[in-house]
Amino acid sequence: MAFTVNVDELKKKAAALGQSGVSLAQAGVDKGIQLANVAMLRAANVKEDSNLRAAYAELGKMYFADHGAEPEETYAAVCAQIADIQAAIAANNAKIAETKVSPEAEVEVEVEVEAEPETEAEPEAAAEDKAEEPAAPEDAPADSAD
Repeated sequence: MAFTVNVDELKKKAAALGQSGVSLAQAGVDKGIQLANVAMLRAANVKEDSNLRAAYAELGKMYFADHGAEPEETYAAVCAQIADIQAAIAANNAKIAETKVSPEAEVEVEVEVEAEPETEAEPEAAAEDKAEEPAAPEDAPADSAD
């Protein structure tokens, strides 16, 4: 059995493999640069989002300072909520001052948490009915009429 090696052909194949390896490495570097740029832009968006929230908060503070006593109808509910929250904070600060003077005083804290809006299109009554129905255990035997 004769085995002949064409050295020129092997050199060409090795060069082609080397070139494709370089091409793949360059593609990997390019993808890494692309992902790094995307990450930097996302980080910049997070910072800008924080700046936007701060600007909205400042705008709200300015509006409340100027119109909080007599807000437009559209903003009346939110202004009333802000006033209630401010009153609760003031009451808590008074309790803090009282507690610092007399540590034996009992403190009762009430915190209202606003429920998140429902994301489902299901009406509230149907959701309440589902919550009240006990779930049947999977291992429970089925009722049979004997």
